[in-house]
Amino acid sequence: MKDVDVRHTRNFALIGHAHDGKTSVGEALLHEAGATPSLGRVDDGSSVLDFQPEEKERHSSLQSAVFGYDARGHHLTLVDTPGDPNFAADGEIALAALDGAVLVVSAVDGAKVGTERMARTAEARGVRMLAFVNGMDRERADFEAAVESLRKLEMNAVPIALPIGAESGFRGVVELLSGRARTAAGEEDPPAELADAVEAARSTLVEAVAESDDELLEKYLEAGELSAEELRAGLVAATHAGRLVPVLCGAATAELGIDLLQDAIVQLLPSPVDCPPLVGTRLDDGAEVEVTADPEGPLAAVVFKTVIDRYAGTLSIFRIYSGTVRPDTTIQNATRGSRERLGKLLLMRGAEHVDVPEAGPGDIVAVAKLKDVHTGDALTREKGGIKLPPLPIPQGVISYAFEARSKGDEDKVFSSLARLVEEDPTLQLARDESTGEFLLTGMGELHVRSTVQKLKRLFGVDVELKTPKVPYRETITRRVEHVEGKLKKQTGGKGMFGVCYLTVEPLERGRGIEFLDEIVGGAIPRGLIPAVEKGILEAAEKGPLAGFPVVDVRVRCVDGKHHSVDSNEMAFKLAGSFGFKAAVEKAGPTLLEPVMNVEIQVPTEYVGDIMGDVSSRRGRVQSSEAKGSSQVIKAQIPMAEMLEYASALTSMTGGKGAFQMSFSHYEEVPAQIRERVIAEARAREAAEA
Repeated sequence: MKDVDVRHTRNFALIGHAHDGKTSVGEALLHEAGATPSLGRVDDGSSVLDFQPEEKERHSSLQSAVFGYDARGHHLTLVDTPGDPNFAADGEIALAALDGAVLVVSAVDGAKVGTERMARTAEARGVRMLAFVNGMDRERADFEAAVESLRKLEMNAVPIALPIGAESGFRGVVELLSGRARTAAGEEDPPAELADAVEAARSTLVEAVAESDDELLEKYLEAGELSAEELRAGLVAATHAGRLVPVLCGAATAELGIDLLQDAIVQLLPSPVDCPPLVGTRLDDGAEVEVTADPEGPLAAVVFKTVIDRYAGTLSIFRIYSGTVRPDTTIQNATRGSRERLGKLLLMRGAEHVDVPEAGPGDIVAVAKLKDVHTGDALTREKGGIKLPPLPIPQGVISYAFEARSKGDEDKVFSSLARLVEEDPTLQLARDESTGEFLLTGMGELHVRSTVQKLKRLFGVDVELKTPKVPYRETITRRVEHVEGKLKKQTGGKGMFGVCYLTVEPLERGRGIEFLDEIVGGAIPRGLIPAVEKGILEAAEKGPLAGFPVVDVRVRCVDGKHHSVDSNEMAFKLAGSFGFKAAVEKAGPTLLEPVMNVEIQVPTEYVGDIMGDVSSRRGRVQSSEAKGSSQVIKAQIPMAEMLEYASALTSMTGGKGAFQMSFSHYEEVPAQIRERVIAEARAREAAEA
């Protein structure tokens, strides 16, 4: 921001599992800093971070909210990320553009699957973390157990504060660095009964900081203590290096422990200057170059979020890594090669936007109505520009077929959905050529359904969601030789004549249709052989069993007959089609189904149930391994058994499980299921006739 030194800039995310209080922590931080006049609450709809109508209705974050504010002489940008696995990918994308994070952990339940997922993502992105154990005023709150759950995630979690009491008796925290207590009444001496616990926790903190640095460790071993300055500097360095995760605690809804968290964000999380430089690519010569947080350097920024605003239109939110940007300047989209004229720079404050005169390294601002800018795009200056590496975009795991409820709305549905896909790159919009269905793919059932709800609210169009058809395929099981395909038509005048003889044989999975021309001696004129291939490929689009495409077949055209007058391309195209259909019917046709690679992450206590469920879905477990407090099960499961798996996993694990899915291969369908699929397909075809 203008007049703010880059060293006094912090950008950070609130991350963790769903319903552990991330948004409440964010609201408390904003109120403590004076950025909001009153404490926003999720439950009563007064939250400035959960401002979308769908979020107010569900009392849960469905997308990342960005809020810029000032505190302790610093400019901070808070990004409140969703914890629900349906929407967590939005937060994962945002993390790639931030320097720090506060990992919010439940004081009652400790670290959960979502906690671990976001912590691992932060570690992978090089984002430095603090942890905040929230809900110390709740029944069954246990600070020590929550800290231990973080250590089970292989995090070097070290408390820098202790709670004063717990549950209904929770009334504040003790800061270990200063030894002072902070309560609703202000700063005071810690309770006498906590003296031993405070001393022990401080000793643990000093040892952890000393062990993070060889020079400090040597001083500690010689003197048996570190000075206050050495301890504080060592804690900052260890946090910036990712060697320690300082742990604080409090109760966001009671605004206890929040002032200390605000201090820690400013003092312990890195500024843009403290972060390792990114490596970008110069546009003029393709050379790699380090991008540092220099306000006078070349502009280097990345768009990490796109928002459709009812009034402002499309907002592109971007993080600046180098250089300074001002309104009414022309920039280069380094990703797409296009030029853009910037309008006003907007500081995001939830649903509100505030004009700012300029922004520099570490700042996060938005610009409205850019023509050709999307999430993940790199922005730079026109001359001597730098392209930053692309942001990682997670791929969707569940698809729904959709159609407009009202005829005549089809075009509006597609154009409106395309806008939402632009806003949320984890959504995909596509047409399955084999089934003819239009598919909307997202990170989970709730993700897709909330998109449909948003579609109706923003654009006034309604769609019906359906379970998509499985894209089955047909193939053959044996070789057959010299099958005739013949067209002979004579009705006076010039006729139609073409004969081809085909040999077909199975191919390895994934090979498609392979055509080989083995004609010798001019049995079919050279110029007519492509017509035979074309007829075969068209015939392969609809197999004999259930009308699904035929794949993984090698077709040899071995012989044929022609007529000097009556043979033409159409005749041999039809001959090829007839011959292929006849050959496939003789070659033991069978049905293939898509099999998916599935990775399921659940708490250890659910592993038995998940294993049994995988088997009931005709799945094969490939491996199972521990990952922190969770187990990761890798399996291969037919797509037909996974169409509604997101809901099933939520039901089995109480929302504590997550999964990812990708296509693996096609394999033959078991006989009893094959007959059912064929019968259903033929009944559907008869009904449509």
